[in-house]
Amino acid sequence: MRADKALENLSHYLMAHDLFNEQSLVFRNQDLNETQSCVADIFKPHDLKACNAKIQSTSSMYHMNCGNLSISRLEYGMDVVIEPDCLEKFYLIQIPIVGHAQIEFQNEKFVSYSQLGSIISPDLPIRMTWAACSPQITLKIPKQNFLQHCRQHLPESQQNALIFDPKLDLNSTNSLYFFQLYQNLLDSTIYENHPLNHPLVSKEFESNLYNALIYGQQHNLSSQFLRADKNIISPYFVKNTQEFIEAHIHEALSIELLAEHAGVSVRTLFLGFKKFLGTTPMAYLKEQRFQNAHLDLIRSEHLSITEIAFKWGFTHLGRFSQEYKQRFGHLPSSIKRKI
Repeated sequence: MRADKALENLSHYLMAHDLFNEQSLVFRNQDLNETQSCVADIFKPHDLKACNAKIQSTSSMYHMNCGNLSISRLEYGMDVVIEPDCLEKFYLIQIPIVGHAQIEFQNEKFVSYSQLGSIISPDLPIRMTWAACSPQITLKIPKQNFLQHCRQHLPESQQNALIFDPKLDLNSTNSLYFFQLYQNLLDSTIYENHPLNHPLVSKEFESNLYNALIYGQQHNLSSQFLRADKNIISPYFVKNTQEFIEAHIHEALSIELLAEHAGVSVRTLFLGFKKFLGTTPMAYLKEQRFQNAHLDLIRSEHLSITEIAFKWGFTHLGRFSQEYKQRFGHLPSSIKRKI
């Protein structure tokens, strides 16, 4: 699927689905002071001014928490100027559903619309002018969590704050993977039994979303992230990581957490597994979980195939059955029929 097609699908998705309802409504009013106060509670204190003080119209905001992340839909009923200075504690991705906004940072500015979103870094002073009736969907990412993730990929990033290019080109090829993840996150807020709400899946998903940004969106440390790792590969940390995976197989694990435990960078851990085991850390984790699921299918008379699959983090049952057959030569249902 092309990036522009993914963007079109996301726009239709946002317009067609009732993602934001009365349960997630923060406010709907015509009082600009109250609007400013409510938005500040979700994001941070800021200056908010109407471009035309004589115009009064309804503004609204919806907000939902998704683990460490949060999603909002914010719309002003009149043209407004927003001056938060620096966001300080979070990164903020903004995508206009319709309409536009002007984003100003340092000595530059650009117009954001449905095909050009914005990603605002915590330490970048910002000024925005939102057009009336131009709802935007936002993704709020805690700075502390995101930078901890970055340090696990690039330890040197601890000395340098990661600052993104504010222009988020929603037509670029790199945005396609991000779009897919973003839509999955939106889905998880609607469906209680969505795979992302499974503890073994949510941690890995958050890691994938962060990686889509640090490797797909230009920033001040891009060249360092893409530089080949020169660290010496040692089999000790590979063996140590294998043992850690097997001891914590029931827990939510990500490659960043594994690298932190091993005391090496993510790239070094990845290269170590490829060199000595011919696989990746997460692929190794997946194989171990398939082995455990296989044993459960044989031994557990009272658990259904669905219960066993979900127990080990396999939330797509059709894919689980296909991959199980590739590994063991038969469908999981054939084992349960024999019992």
